[in-house]
Amino acid sequence: MSEKMEAAGDKLAGAIQNNVSQALGLIYGLGMLTWTAFNQMNSNYWSYFLTEICGLEPAIMGTVKAVTGVGEWFFVIIAAIIIERFWMKHGQYRSWLLVAPPITFVCLMMTFVDPVFLDAGAKTAWMIFFQIVGGFFSSFFMIAATSIVPVISRTEADRTLLSQRKAQGNMLVKVLFAAVSLPFILTINGLVYAVPAGENAQNAGPAGFTILALIFGIIMIIMFIVMFKRIDGMDPTQKLCEERAAAKKRGEKVPPIDPGEKVSLSEMLKYWLTNLPALVGLFAEIIRFIAQMTIQSMAMYVFTYAFGDVAMAAVMLTACNITGLVATFVSEPIARKLGIRSTYLIGIAIGCVSMMACYFVGASSEMAFIACICGAYFGMNFMNGTMMGMQSNAVAYGEWRDGKTAKAFIMSTFQWCPKIGNAVAGLLTGFGLAAIGFVSGMDPSPELTQGMINIICLIPMVCFAISFVGFFFGYRLDSNKMEQIAADLAEREAAKKAAE
Repeated sequence: MSEKMEAAGDKLAGAIQNNVSQALGLIYGLGMLTWTAFNQMNSNYWSYFLTEICGLEPAIMGTVKAVTGVGEWFFVIIAAIIIERFWMKHGQYRSWLLVAPPITFVCLMMTFVDPVFLDAGAKTAWMIFFQIVGGFFSSFFMIAATSIVPVISRTEADRTLLSQRKAQGNMLVKVLFAAVSLPFILTINGLVYAVPAGENAQNAGPAGFTILALIFGIIMIIMFIVMFKRIDGMDPTQKLCEERAAAKKRGEKVPPIDPGEKVSLSEMLKYWLTNLPALVGLFAEIIRFIAQMTIQSMAMYVFTYAFGDVAMAAVMLTACNITGLVATFVSEPIARKLGIRSTYLIGIAIGCVSMMACYFVGASSEMAFIACICGAYFGMNFMNGTMMGMQSNAVAYGEWRDGKTAKAFIMSTFQWCPKIGNAVAGLLTGFGLAAIGFVSGMDPSPELTQGMINIICLIPMVCFAISFVGFFFGYRLDSNKMEQIAADLAEREAAKKAAE
């Protein structure tokens, strides 16, 4: 009896050890950053592309972004249900890393093409269709990639490592994107349309935007194939799925999937709606993305019309993303020492104070504006460095409490955040621009400048304040709680293995 207890204790001790190597964390971060690179086209340039290249009115642009955001949000739910219920050849999660990126690439490429043969109404329908379908398929590989995290990680340290590597990779590619994207667009437009590669060349036509999206999309597909190969054997459903596929190919009886392995729709909803940390984390992230995407959507307008120097938008993006990259490295040791919850709250507070400062001094000069926005990016990436760990902690909490959870469904709900944030930010910026009397190509005025500063500063500031209050009172999974959860889950696993 004592030998069995000792063996169980050894299994327990091993089970709660960190399970994710630095090399695995690096490869995961490199894989995930390629989607960030491609998606940056949407985050930073799509609003501008719709109004300045495609000629849509600001209110129509806002409507397009709102409709596509809501549509993508709805299809994230559908994608999560499909992943939970239908397992493909290479595993429940891993298969989608191979299948979904090429379809996403084709559809989102079409949103950076100006269909000049269509009228404004048909252009609007074109953009909505391809954005929603592309977003739908992007949900599959992003849900799959994030659902792998709670599967392979056992401790908060594991989740912090994967979350930080993802955030660091994302910020590194954003730095590169900010540094090269606008100069690339201006240069290509200058060559294609024979105009100076200066501050007005970005409006010459769609070529620079289209070619840049093409390059980033191809890189994304290649890197997700690499990531697919690297996580071979890590998806716990992979072996069964491959056995089933092989049996089907040979015409033999297909091994059944244990009904207990799949989660019903009612269980998905139950495990999610009763998981308060997951709901609060989701709310905080939606609010954060509204703030972030408002800043990103408005930046080109502010530098074009308020400061009259569109090239400085590239300077700001580069500076902000370098600042954000630094924040992910600064937040990593803090998260290890203080825990994910405290680190996330610090990030929200920094973002809120920075946008408050921007409101009071942002219009005074370009450099003051850039400095304040950099402060906000520092805070947002303090949060971003712990985001996936925060999500995974909520999943572990649900499994600890209920004995079973819907990993893909709960992790998928966090894919709603940029989509809902994009929709709300699109509405706020589109109708905000309309409210201050903005018309494409108009001469700037002090009232227009202040109106743009109000939009880009006040919306994020209020968002950060709401997010801080909600997260502080609603998300109570601190480090001590997570240590208890990890130990209890490991004990259950060890007892189950001992019984076998």
